[in-house]
Amino acid sequence: MLAELALQALTPAAPLARRFGLLREGIALWSRGQRQRKAWEPHQARCRAIIAEIAEALPRRRKVVVLGSGPARDIPLDLLCESFDEVVLIDIVHLPLLRLKTWREKKVSLISRDLTGAMAWLTGEAAERQDPVADLVDDDSVDLVVSINLLSQLAWPVADWLEDNPARAAALPENLPGRCIAWHLDDLARFKGHVCLISDVEMIERDRAGAIHERLDLMYGVARPQEDESWPWPVAPFGEAERDREYVHKVCVWRNYRLAA
Repeated sequence: MLAELALQALTPAAPLARRFGLLREGIALWSRGQRQRKAWEPHQARCRAIIAEIAEALPRRRKVVVLGSGPARDIPLDLLCESFDEVVLIDIVHLPLLRLKTWREKKVSLISRDLTGAMAWLTGEAAERQDPVADLVDDDSVDLVVSINLLSQLAWPVADWLEDNPARAAALPENLPGRCIAWHLDDLARFKGHVCLISDVEMIERDRAGAIHERLDLMYGVARPQEDESWPWPVAPFGEAERDREYVHKVCVWRNYRLAA
């Protein structure tokens, strides 16, 4: 608890990140990752291994862009720094621990950005959705783009905000959480370099007897290509959220999303 309070005070965050609860959620996610390090490590290790394999197979390694970098536990950051001329980490919040880890690494740039492109529009601060990757898609030096455990995370802050602001929600298009997911897929398809997409797509709530109590589509019905591989990620093992319930996410990988799309 003290560590979370310290991070809350020390982490720089834009007003929109605070307004949509993303600073609080980023710290909570970091804290859960600390508690569930053993349960999460197989998932994180597999993510790192896939990204490393793709990076090492590229004919050129000038710039890599990581969308949804978070605490960087699921990316092979050291390898990316060794392999690429530039490493760009993009998320709406960068915690001090990552800033401390990278501050001496001249290759690494930390960019804070709303990757939904929609938050300022939702709050009435913009007239329409802003393109969150406009400055990146035409950069010919971007040889690798990784969207890592981000896609499903684009929807819930929008869904929560719409629920809390029904009057404003009534004036906006339907299924904006799903649209945020679709927009991100469209954004990925615009890049010229190699694109790797890794995301959880479904949540399963299960009791200790193995009975499934709920399945939740984290993609809000948005269609996607057939994944290359998948695995279960115990996001909240028994005792984390509830004593007799576990919440397991299905994670899917598209090693070359542009080709799949």
